[in-house]
Amino acid sequence: MSDAKQMEVSRVVHAPAARVFAVLADPRRHPTIDGSGMLQGTRSDSITAAGQEFAMRMHHDALGDYQTVNTVTVFEPDVVVGWAPRLDTGFECELVGKLADIRTGGHTYTYRLREAGDGTEVTETYDWSGVADPQFEAFCPFVTREQLAGTLENLARAVEAR
Repeated sequence: MSDAKQMEVSRVVHAPAARVFAVLADPRRHPTIDGSGMLQGTRSDSITAAGQEFAMRMHHDALGDYQTVNTVTVFEPDVVVGWAPRLDTGFECELVGKLADIRTGGHTYTYRLREAGDGTEVTETYDWSGVADPQFEAFCPFVTREQLAGTLENLARAVEAR
C-alpha cells in the first residue's frame, strides 16, 4: 500500500478459509500467532460479530505491561475480521499514568481471506491513519512489516499443522 500510515502483508496458507478464520476469530489463539511478541494473553471468547469487544494483556518494551480493549470493526465469517485496540484505562498499570492525557486508539488490524488455489490467501492490514492524537501517533506504528509477516507465518503453522 502506498499510504504511509498503513502496512499490508499477504501470504497463502494451505488450509481452508474456515480453519484460518476460526483461529483469527478466537482471541485465545492470538498469543500463538502474534509475530510481535507483545501479546501476553486473553481470556476472551471467540469473536462473533462487529461491535463486540475483547481484552488483551500486552507488553511493549518501551511502554511496559498494559491491557487493551479491542472493538471488532468488521466481521464476515471466512472472509474478513478486524478490530480497533485502545488502552484499557481501567487496568492498573504504569502506562495508564504515562498516557493519562493522550487519546489512544485510531488504529486497526484487519485480516481478509480469499480462496487461492488449494489454500487461502490471508492479507493482514495494520492501519493507523485514524490516530487523532499526535502524542499517541508518536508511538505508531506499533508493529513492523516483519512482525506482521511473522504473524502470518505463525498463522500458517497453526492451521497447516492439522
